Amino acid sequence: MINLDYSNDVYRPAEDTYLILDNVKCGKDVLEMGSGSGLIAITLASQGHNVTAADISPKAVGLIWHNATINNVHLDIVMSDLFENVHGKYDTIIFNPPYLPVEGESPQWSGGKDGFAVTGRFLETAHEYLNPGGNIYIVLSDLTDMESFIKKNTNYEFIKIKSLSFDFEAIVLFELKVRK
Repeated sequence: MINLDYSNDVYRPAEDTYLILDNVKCGKDVLEMGSGSGLIAITLASQGHNVTAADISPKAVGLIWHNATINNVHLDIVMSDLFENVHGKYDTIIFNPPYLPVEGESPQWSGGKDGFAVTGRFLETAHEYLNPGGNIYIVLSDLTDMESFIKKNTNYEFIKIKSLSFDFEAIVLFELKVRK
């Protein structure tokens, strides 16, 4: 069992986190972008994956390090604005991006006016960090225009893995494969 400490300044594991955790199939080398408290990265590392956890927030990076330490798990931890300080290639990249279509809110969940400000930037270069045959997992919200976003990102095949519905929205976990 994974033990975690939390901070009000760092995204706390929620339904979207567990949607990812319960449904991903990862290769040996994994990058978790936007790791927050580190639950996904720590869980995967405890299962024997080589994991790099990246987050833009210094508070998140400190919390990931703390949580990895109390769980006696080794991770490579990087403070990075998306791929800015990330090096190497991975079999699997996981990203639970800020996907809500709001501006001026917490960067933990604000995806900009259309909900894709961060996710769009992520997908511009994510394929460069994948090993051949690698995969990406991302969560999107039906509060956004997912269909247009998917059509716009022609470099990737989007495979719907699972969705969760709430009173106000549904979130969808997609697996992405790079189109040849």
